[in-house]
Formats: sequence, structure tokens, C-alpha cells
Amino acid sequence: MSQLTVELVLGRLATDERFRTQAAASLEKATLQEGYRLSQTELLLLSGVELQGFSELASRLNPGLCRAGR
Repeated sequence: MSQLTVELVLGRLATDERFRTQAAASLEKATLQEGYRLSQTELLLLSGVELQGFSELASRLNPGLCRAGR
């Protein structure tokens, strides 16, 4: 299990609306497209995370901390 990769994915979920949208459709596909290599256990654990919470967090962050739309 790569803690760094998990933390990077969690950070992306908090700061990248496009990534959150893709992850909501398919977390595995979204992470692979972005080059994150997660184990099946990590994917399973991350898939249990409520994405709405990340949207709420993102709305409270300074926009300068979030990714600009691509």
C-alpha cells in the first residue's frame, strides 16, 4: 500500500473538481488516467469515501489552492 499515492488522490479529490467528477463515475479509471497506481485494497477503501464531503471542502478552500479547469 502506498500511503503517498493515497494522500495524493485524497488531495486531488479535495482540489480538482474535474477529477472528483471522473472519480464519481469510476474511481479506478480516474486514478489510472492520472497515473496513480493503487492496489485493489486501496481502491476499495477509497471508494467508500463520501465524495460530497470533498465538494464541500473544496467550496471552503481558497480558490488559489484548487486546480483551474482544464
